[in-house]
Amino acid sequence: MSTDPESGSGHDRSRVRRYLEFALLIVGGIALAATGVAVFLHYYPSRGDLTVMLTSAVPFALVVALAAVLIFGALRRWILLAVAVVASVVLGQTQAPLWIAETAPAGPRFTVVSANLLFGRADLTALSTLIADADADLVSLQEVTPEALAAIRASPIGHTLPHIFAIPFALAGGTALLSRRPLTDTFNIPGTVLHNLSARTDLPGAPGTRVLAIHPAAPLNGATRTWMADMDRIADHLRSLPPGRAIAAGDFNSTRDHARFRDLLDLGFADTTDQAGAGFLPTYPTDRSGNRPLVAIDHVIVRGFVATSVRTFHLPSSDHRAVVVSLVAS
Repeated sequence: MSTDPESGSGHDRSRVRRYLEFALLIVGGIALAATGVAVFLHYYPSRGDLTVMLTSAVPFALVVALAAVLIFGALRRWILLAVAVVASVVLGQTQAPLWIAETAPAGPRFTVVSANLLFGRADLTALSTLIADADADLVSLQEVTPEALAAIRASPIGHTLPHIFAIPFALAGGTALLSRRPLTDTFNIPGTVLHNLSARTDLPGAPGTRVLAIHPAAPLNGATRTWMADMDRIADHLRSLPPGRAIAAGDFNSTRDHARFRDLLDLGFADTTDQAGAGFLPTYPTDRSGNRPLVAIDHVIVRGFVATSVRTFHLPSSDHRAVVVSLVAS
């Protein structure tokens, strides 16, 4: 009695193919589940450290969603493919506004800059150059220490933007608004862990604009509830503002996928990154991984304005990229 070597080899290839298809099916299933989780996290109001962290990664799930579609398509699992396509489309719709620009009206343009100074350690010479090159009219600074504020006042920044409303503080607690024109009706939003500032100033084509420097607590190391409370207090303050144009710029410690950030937009504000169709612009962290930021937590949101461009710039010795926004009154 003898065996056919080619028959045995064929059985081996068939078995390997079945194992490979099963492995791909498992990978596809995991990718589809991850896509569904990403959609859920986009709409879920994060309440814990884990969900806040995972929600920051929602944009990267688009790659996972595409993988699920390709796998199920290759395996000809039509029902799973249909589910994966639907899930991918729903996830894609959460990110689509980033890439669709609004038409800006005619009118004078002006520039807003936001920068986190990382405990006041950021390179102020580089910041001065950035502000000068951008020809900034308004600047929001976070993590402004007393020493950093003194250096800013004495630098070219202080000459270009002489009107300053600041509450400096040690480590991350200090915040500042700098303007070409006088700042009036200055106000420190009460109840927030870090200083969140509000004032009024005249901007090109928009006199009497309410301007805010925003910096809620970071949802790190068990501080999620503090972050939630700060975001709620900031929302309460924005809700209390009288009608009219407003700009809020800063380190929001949240991405546009966090429901609490979008709650601010529901108060009549718009994300300038969406308005400009600037795409995914991560800003943090830049102090590791070769200065390649992963999450977009620095924002400028507006009411009564349209952004014509949004750009980010490396700021040496900070852990955030600076955000530079060109605006026109609408």
